[in-house]
Amino acid sequence: MGRSESTNKPIQIRIFPQRLLQAATAERVLNEIDKVDGVIRMLINGKSLPRKVTCGPGTGSDVNHPDRKIIHVGDCALELHIIVGEIVVEVNDENAAERVKKACERGLPFSFEFKRGHFIKRRPTLTDYGKYGFRSRTDERIALDDERMLGLTDPEAKAEGNICVIGTEEEK
Repeated sequence: MGRSESTNKPIQIRIFPQRLLQAATAERVLNEIDKVDGVIRMLINGKSLPRKVTCGPGTGSDVNHPDRKIIHVGDCALELHIIVGEIVVEVNDENAAERVKKACERGLPFSFEFKRGHFIKRRPTLTDYGKYGFRSRTDERIALDDERMLGLTDPEAKAEGNICVIGTEEEK
């Protein structure tokens, strides 16, 4: 029996709403998903909401988009830098996946796609090793030791402060 057969792999789910989510709707559905036991991590994707105009006659001027708001998910406050277009959730088992689906039905006032698949990378790539170094049990400085962070950072990003980790009661 191989290693992959003896351990249960987490299930990854992609929730693709029929519409782009405003800040209030995104906050509501993310909080519903956060309440579900068995959720390992969540990732939101969507269209960027820049702070400044990047090209054209208004280059450098501020963009005051109404959806660029601070939302509260669990006990964490974060500023939305995107208009939420999809949510990727990783859960422990099939029961948690069904509870996430019910949470989405409560939080979203319209239909959505709910697909299982492989959406977040599970193993470090060569780029991860180049950026964070090799995993070491003795070296606590390496960010890659926390497997939940894998695949959640953007290697093209200029700032590293765009990730919010919501701890569990056991970690506090």
